[in-house]
Amino acid sequence: MKKPRRGKGQAIQSTRGGVAHRLVERVKELSALHRAVRVMQDNVKPVSKVLREIVSLIPPAWQYPEVTEACLTVDGMRFPTAGFRKTPWAQRAEFTTSDGRQGKLEVVYREKRPPESEGPFLAEERHLINSLADSCASYLTRRRAEEELVVAHGRLQALSKQSMRLQEQERRQLARDLHDEIGQAFTTLKVNLQTIQRTTDPKRKTASLNDSFMIIDQTVARVRDMALDLRPSMLDDFGLASAVRWYVGKQGERAGIRTKVDSVAIPHGLSPDALVACFRIVQEGVTNILRHAKASRMAVTLRPLKKGVKLVIEDDGIGFSPNEALRASGERSHLGLIGMQERIRTFNGQLQISSEKRKGTKLSAMIPFDEAV
Repeated sequence: MKKPRRGKGQAIQSTRGGVAHRLVERVKELSALHRAVRVMQDNVKPVSKVLREIVSLIPPAWQYPEVTEACLTVDGMRFPTAGFRKTPWAQRAEFTTSDGRQGKLEVVYREKRPPESEGPFLAEERHLINSLADSCASYLTRRRAEEELVVAHGRLQALSKQSMRLQEQERRQLARDLHDEIGQAFTTLKVNLQTIQRTTDPKRKTASLNDSFMIIDQTVARVRDMALDLRPSMLDDFGLASAVRWYVGKQGERAGIRTKVDSVAIPHGLSPDALVACFRIVQEGVTNILRHAKASRMAVTLRPLKKGVKLVIEDDGIGFSPNEALRASGERSHLGLIGMQERIRTFNGQLQISSEKRKGTKLSAMIPFDEAV
């Protein structure tokens, strides 16, 4: 019986060795992908730490880990391994998150290695780096959405507390006005009527009647003011433009600052809720100016556009940082601005705020027309 030739045995051993090597490489690649996915499932760990851990998983997964380095770049931040540097032997996979952030994942060899499918890199390593880049994009998108959800939840909680606080303030103010002003007026009227009933002096009767008429006129005017403060009937009777002119003029007169109102009648296109929202935005904007801006002048512009209504509120006050104000969702002084933003979002509108310290503030809002109106 003939013995197998030595060359054939070596070929078989070589083939087996090649298969085993490829199998080991696939296991390394799948393990790295699996570990990266597990790392990305951590919603508590800081994003920067997660990205560094993902980068650290890359060198062991490539064919030559002893010379492999990697770097993940996103939003101008870099997360490289210790020995990362630019070399001629590199792979790159770029990605874009759903909110538009650009990123890239780079893998390099510090030394030359034998050629494979893509330079010194295996075809499977190209698939792996693409998969990791896609996973990073999905992870970053998810974490940004979670962060925004937490911020939005905090804002809603703050707005809910503010709403309850304002309701209580309005109720206390209404109770005080009814007791102190309306109640006193009725008490005085009662005294006048008793005087008219008891006296036989015509002059005293006439004086009491005249005083009663004056008290009634003042009380009617005060009740009208209280009702307008709660909801201006002018908004229903004469429209948004007239209500805005009346309100801004009234508040400017009370505060002793100059006002300018350029408001044009709004054609049909805004729902009743949107009209109220526009008026409340003006109220909130003017209130913020009077409370915080230390302004000597404010101007309000209300104009219809082709697709909606544009509302601009300006002042020459001390200014502020809009970004800091919107981030500080828990501070009472900024809740009005956040509430304004939420009102506009409800109607798919847009809000822009430009402000510089000691140079005033300009707030521009656009609320689109409702196609159903």
